[in-house]
Amino acid sequence: MRREQSQEKYVPSGGLSGTLFIVGVPIGHPDDLTIRGLATLQHVNLIAAKHPPATQMLLAHHGIHAMLTTYDRSNAAEKAPILLDRLKQGLHIALVSDCGMPVVYDPGRMLINAAVAEHIPIEVVPGASAVVSAAVVAGMACDAFVFEGRCSGDARNLTRRLASLKAESRTMIFFPPVQALRQTLSLLSRILGNRRVVVATDLTHNSQQIVRGRAREVLANYPFHDGHGLLQVTLVVEGMRPARRRERK
Repeated sequence: MRREQSQEKYVPSGGLSGTLFIVGVPIGHPDDLTIRGLATLQHVNLIAAKHPPATQMLLAHHGIHAMLTTYDRSNAAEKAPILLDRLKQGLHIALVSDCGMPVVYDPGRMLINAAVAEHIPIEVVPGASAVVSAAVVAGMACDAFVFEGRCSGDARNLTRRLASLKAESRTMIFFPPVQALRQTLSLLSRILGNRRVVVATDLTHNSQQIVRGRAREVLANYPFHDGHGLLQVTLVVEGMRPARRRERK
């Protein structure tokens, strides 16, 4: 994972701070990396990665040799000042998640806010997003939608959270752990009713699967198994329709 010395790399800016690049990476298929994202990862001095092995696989696919360092929830408070110091020295750093856009259920916010406070230049290099991809493939109303993040925690907390969304009219998008998907759908059908749902797993991978139906139908027929716990699940749930509000009066 050592960076090869190359004239193609950005040259430290001699007295000026470097730039923090927020780079979106593929959510599955490695060729979904944008041309600009590819060029940025080729040229920065350092890549701060949430999960370096996943990032290294992406870089190897594209023939990129780069210096990697870990930046994750477990070390963000310790690593952010170090990366900030490197930026002040003139190094250019790319911040990447394991998939998708940094900051979307990802610890990138701490480093970005630190860079903002020190007036470090920041550039966003947009890329794939599981949230948007799932919203599109679901075919539900997406003029407005709500991203609710992870569906985790015990049944009591999840029940309370879903109950707070009962009257939500916008399409809702969740990242449930695969191990909690059955429980999530069961509580969802009991609390929100038999809504239309879409379960999207491993979006853009060869193993991608899209399951559509009413919550109880999906709950009864979905194959709830993942021996390695590695499936990436995005759950899309339709919002409450006006007709349902009238029925419950």
